[in-house]
Amino acid sequence: MWSFALRYRSANLNEITIPYRLRGPLRIDALEDALTDLIQRHPTLRAVLRYEKGQLYQVVLPVQRVALPLTALAGATAEECLAAVRAALTSSDRPAVNVISGPSTLARLWRLGEDDHVLSLQVHHAMCDGWSAGLMMRELALMYEARCDGSRAELPPLVQQYADVAQWEIETYESGGFTEEIDYWQGELADPPAAIALPAKGERKANRDWRALIEHVERPLQELDDLREFAKRLHVSSFSMYLSALAVLLRHHTGSEDQLIGVPTLNRWSEESLKFVGYASSLMPVRLRPLGDLPFDELCRRVQVSTRMMLACGRVPLEVLMRETPLTVSGNTVFRIWCQYVEGSAEGEPLFTRDLQFIPVATDRHSMLSELDLDLFGSAAGLRCEFSYRPSLFEAQGVRALMAGFLQILQIARSQPDLTVAHFSRRLG
Repeated sequence: MWSFALRYRSANLNEITIPYRLRGPLRIDALEDALTDLIQRHPTLRAVLRYEKGQLYQVVLPVQRVALPLTALAGATAEECLAAVRAALTSSDRPAVNVISGPSTLARLWRLGEDDHVLSLQVHHAMCDGWSAGLMMRELALMYEARCDGSRAELPPLVQQYADVAQWEIETYESGGFTEEIDYWQGELADPPAAIALPAKGERKANRDWRALIEHVERPLQELDDLREFAKRLHVSSFSMYLSALAVLLRHHTGSEDQLIGVPTLNRWSEESLKFVGYASSLMPVRLRPLGDLPFDELCRRVQVSTRMMLACGRVPLEVLMRETPLTVSGNTVFRIWCQYVEGSAEGEPLFTRDLQFIPVATDRHSMLSELDLDLFGSAAGLRCEFSYRPSLFEAQGVRALMAGFLQILQIARSQPDLTVAHFSRRLG
């Protein structure tokens, strides 16, 4: 698949970590069997990459039974033990996956106390994306419950595997099947704007310090509902509204009225493609033009058109766009600013078996490719706004100011949707 390109350059960027707290009586043998079933069902979890004669290949290895190493932690409380697990998950000396020689998937288990454990799966990012992580844990819970009953989970067979979609993508591109989409992107990305240059404290050129920190704020459910209602009144999606506010914020700090923002997309286009584990996600561009005399509500409507076109033409992988358009790498990344909106909590939802709860464990983000990443989560708890950033480029105080400005723009826009983009800068000061 075109997304096989190894864009990740450090250990933290190379893998995705999936930790869950298991509350209840745990049968480790059944969990080992369930993990083995999961790896058997999804070949990417036991695959490695081979580079031969100028081509990158995925090689699927035979199934081997999973053996879970168990670490018993001693601490005054289970929460202190959980903090130790979080530290171990991001430690520089933790076991690492190996996409060349294997394994590309590792499982670890910690005992926090009686009937209280943490299971962590580490998977190479070339083999797994965020959608896959949720799919894996949902199926694992079903497989575990079945193994506890002495049987195997009756899941429908997979009609498509990752390799099938990868082959389809390559053949479609080589046969001209993406022509209409590529034509659109060649027009949309003609004469691309300069990379967004937020004032930074460090040099961007050759900066390979991928360390990341997060500033976040929680807003109440009523505010989230008000923003949803505001987007409905404008006849746009919540995401288009948030992107418009981000565009106004970036214009305020950089003066740029032509911006390219990276948007992570699922890139799974059939019901069957939602059922396999693999790195199918793509990063797509949205071009934003927050012109000074443009009213905010009109900006939202234009952004809505851009996001719809991005999704309609989103089958084309980013690697193809970089071949077919002037899109290039700038400062070690294609898009310096990323943004996404998710309906759901940042950590995901708990899973339940008859005797065991699978509860997502929140971990800190320690690395990133972009310079600034805005992640928004709307759930029953309210709105969570996260600004991830690279401390080699930005100070925490400056990022907190960006976050406050973003929320202020949304507040002003709700009461004055026809206010021009330029007027927002005067209000922000």
